[in-house]
Amino acid sequence: MKFQHVLPLGLALSVLALAAPQRYEMRSYVNVGGKVQSAFAWCDAPDRVLAVTQPVRADPATPQPVTLRRWLKRPPREADAAVLTATYLLGTPDPGAGNIYTPLTFPDGTGGGGRFYIHTSNVESVNDPAYRMTRVGRFRTPEGNFPCRYVPQAAFLGATSKRTVIVWDNGRAATYATRNFDGTPGVYVTGGRKITNEELTAYEFTTKNGYRYRVELWTPQYGGAGSLLVSKGNQQLLDESFNAYSVSLPAGARP
Repeated sequence: MKFQHVLPLGLALSVLALAAPQRYEMRSYVNVGGKVQSAFAWCDAPDRVLAVTQPVRADPATPQPVTLRRWLKRPPREADAAVLTATYLLGTPDPGAGNIYTPLTFPDGTGGGGRFYIHTSNVESVNDPAYRMTRVGRFRTPEGNFPCRYVPQAAFLGATSKRTVIVWDNGRAATYATRNFDGTPGVYVTGGRKITNEELTAYEFTTKNGYRYRVELWTPQYGGAGSLLVSKGNQQLLDESFNAYSVSLPAGARP
């Protein structure tokens, strides 16, 4: 006679939960005149940051109005504006072998034929538990063709007017790094902690010599764009708003 060992229901569910890979939800935002809006996608390109707002309506059959925001990383030349805002129409995504091309056209519908688009990946995607964020490959706009920075397993990626900020979070401790636009060395700090409540998600890091780095991501109903704060002792040294950012949190959590 054979005996079957049956796990109690609660223990069985716990075992299944441990075996299942953690799923994440990615949300992206863009700073439009000091107010945070959901972003369809944004791009940390070598010389600029670009972002496209999420359409107000979800209508795959009809191109929808969106706002494209662009911030130059270098000091602008006389002919350039440091910040550019333009209206486009965001079309229906065209998926291919591992790639998705979402067309951008001018408000009157011209500029089509694949001339301008946002390229994302349907392989390196937040829908796959192996990835925390969906890869944005490039933006092609009337100004040019711009490849985008991708940071594997980042929990946060954001850009202020002066630097890119990256946070990794393995659930036990967080790591912080920056890439300065002016070419000066960035910062790398380990041992950070995550703070989460109804109003915000924050990552905080402290160095041995007393510097504190804090990334604040307010929920839309409680504040504007997220911020990078740097202080030492009681003195605040830096307060920069994010022009665009993405945050990846465990499914069900909200930034």
